Amino acid sequence: GFPRGRAARFSAGLHCGGGSCQLSLALTVHDVQMVLNYLETRGDLDMSRVGMFGQGSGGAIAVLAAAADSRIKALDLLNLWGDWPDWFAKSPLIPKEERAAYLKPDFLKRLEPLEPVHFLPALKSRAVRIQFVDDENTATKEAVDKLAAAAPTAATMIHYPNGHAMYSVSSDGRLFEWIATALKSHADAKEATAKASPAIVTSR
Repeated sequence: GFPRGRAARFSAGLHCGGGSCQLSLALTVHDVQMVLNYLETRGDLDMSRVGMFGQGSGGAIAVLAAAADSRIKALDLLNLWGDWPDWFAKSPLIPKEERAAYLKPDFLKRLEPLEPVHFLPALKSRAVRIQFVDDENTATKEAVDKLAAAAPTAATMIHYPNGHAMYSVSSDGRLFEWIATALKSHADAKEATAKASPAIVTSR
């Protein structure tokens, strides 16, 4: 279970076989919302403190899910995918023999409405951290730069030179400390606002 105040973790991924990226993104974002709906019915969770960690394609899904669902208050994104035209053109994760299919204008046009670069600026009311392991993103540096530029101004941006540098500060469960702290800060701010404005009553 997920004790009160902790971030619920959901495993998600992007599947682009047969050019189905758009459908995969949309369905997985919907799945995230369905998971949140289920957790809300349990009655033992504080749904005002939901955080989401996403890596790679999971990071793109987390951005889209947060843009669609205000229950997600904190996002921690590692090696976020996005800026689709450049990412598909240069990412070493795309097999060489398949790359041309992902660069067709009709494919990119279908994917454009689900572009993380467009949705990141709308997350300015959320706690956002974006981490990049630079030696894993050398081929997609332009995409990384565009994603970083699109992030809310208050977002925390971290670049690690390599995986070892990241591991040294995130091993032994420390990877999720930031999101736990961000959610606690959100709850503290909400409580302080409520104390400062006792005449305001909301029903949600």
